[in-house]
Order: sequence, then C-alpha cells, then structure tokens
Amino acid sequence: MIGRLFGISLLLFITLWPGFVFASEVDESNSFSLGVIPQQAAKKIHDTWTPFTTYIKQQTNYPFYIYGSPDIPTFENRLFTGKFDLAYVNPRLFLEAAKHVGYLPLAKEGDKQLKGIIVVAKDSPYKTIKDLMNARFVSPKNAFAASALTRLNLQSQGMLVSNRFVKTHTQGYALVVKGAVDAAGGVSRTFESLAPEIKSKLRVLWESDGVNPHALIIHPRVNAKVKERILDAILDFKTQPEGRLFYEGLKMNPFIPAESSDWDDVRKLIDQ
Repeated sequence: MIGRLFGISLLLFITLWPGFVFASEVDESNSFSLGVIPQQAAKKIHDTWTPFTTYIKQQTNYPFYIYGSPDIPTFENRLFTGKFDLAYVNPRLFLEAAKHVGYLPLAKEGDKQLKGIIVVAKDSPYKTIKDLMNARFVSPKNAFAASALTRLNLQSQGMLVSNRFVKTHTQGYALVVKGAVDAAGGVSRTFESLAPEIKSKLRVLWESDGVNPHALIIHPRVNAKVKERILDAILDFKTQPEGRLFYEGLKMNPFIPAESSDWDDVRKLIDQ
C-alpha cells in the first residue's frame, strides 16, 4: 500500500533545514487525518481535539485535520476501510482494526483503566444493578465500555432489560434526565465532562472492573520515521499550556507510548 505520507515538492530545496520534512518522507496526499470515536457531538470533538492536531502540525510540519464522523457506525466504516491515518478508538475497535487493516498502537492514556458505568436519574428508586430488571436501558451503539461491558454484566446477572442503541454517550445521559429511559450505559470520562446542570440530575449506579483504555492508533502506511516524529510531538504536548488544558478538558491523563500487548486483558475478555 502506498503510504499517505504528505509530500510537497517545494521542500526539496530546503531539506537540510532543521525542522522540515525530508522529501523522502512524504507523498502527494499532503495531509494526515485523525479520526476520533464519536462519544460526543461532532462539533465538540472538533473543538476539543483541534489544539492537539495543531500542536502536532507545528512540531512536525505535517498538515493534520480532524476527520469527523456523525456516529459510531460511520466511524467504524471509515476505520475498517483505512480512511484514518491516526484514530482514537476503544479497545475492541483497536483489536478489530489491527486484525483487518493492520493498524498499530501508538499511544494510550497513562495510568488509566477503562470502566463502563450505568447511570440513572439522581432521584430514581434504583439502588443496585439488580433493581434494573425489565428497565428501559440505552447504550451507545458499538461502544466498548459504555455498551458491551455494561450489557454483558447485566446479562451475566440475569437482568432482562429493554436495550435501545443511541448514537452517543451524551444522548443516552440526556434521555435519562428527560425520563424517557430508566438507565444508560456510559464511561466516567464522558459523564464527568457533562454540563453541571445535566450531571447534577444523574448518579452512577454501577461501575465495571477496569480494562486497558482507548488506543491512539496509526495506519501501517505511515512509515517508521514519520510515526516517531508524530509520537514525539504527542508526548511533548502534555508539557505545553494548551496540552494541559486539553487533558483537563477531556478528564484524561496524558498519552504514553503503547504496545499491542497492553490490550491482552481485552483480548481475554472478548475470547471468553
């Protein structure tokens, strides 16, 4: 597969300048795309992740753009057809994308475990997960922790719920607030990032055991030298004021380098 590593012929005469990309490292596509799994509205994702891509561009001189997706199924289709050069995905999608497309792990959130939660209205009568028998439940379609972990746990405890899929975590939380459903699956990060007027009307009923978190992955068409420069910029981002604001806004720890074996716990879970 021909690498989509951008190329600008004008750089040929300045390849000896420090900080510029050598012509041998690039191709004609002229940009890198970042896909972010849509746990929130597309505009919010774009606004949140723009400082991240802007910093990588500044440090590497590689043009970056955020390739938005309206929902998780659309995101998955683009991921499995290799549309993204980089993508931020849940563990299940990483394993599938690695198997079918060859995506490689680049980074993950440091010192973090991914946990699914079940959220109910703050004044609801539900006290434990066993109270959810026959409840109206929603979860983000194809989301790993918010949907798979929550539903598998409900099933393992014999809880029969009327599950309906929604597009995003925040949509599920909003339905609980409106009283349209009894409970919703989510993750702590998206719950904690809710507007105070929404979050104050909800409470976490249950939390799963932890597994390794989302992965920042990179397409195999990106060559090793370019991959290293991108990773260096990502790791340095946490030292910058905009980087600290980025991680604080997402309720995330800074990215650290990752290896495929980091997700062996998820492999075992899925294979059970």
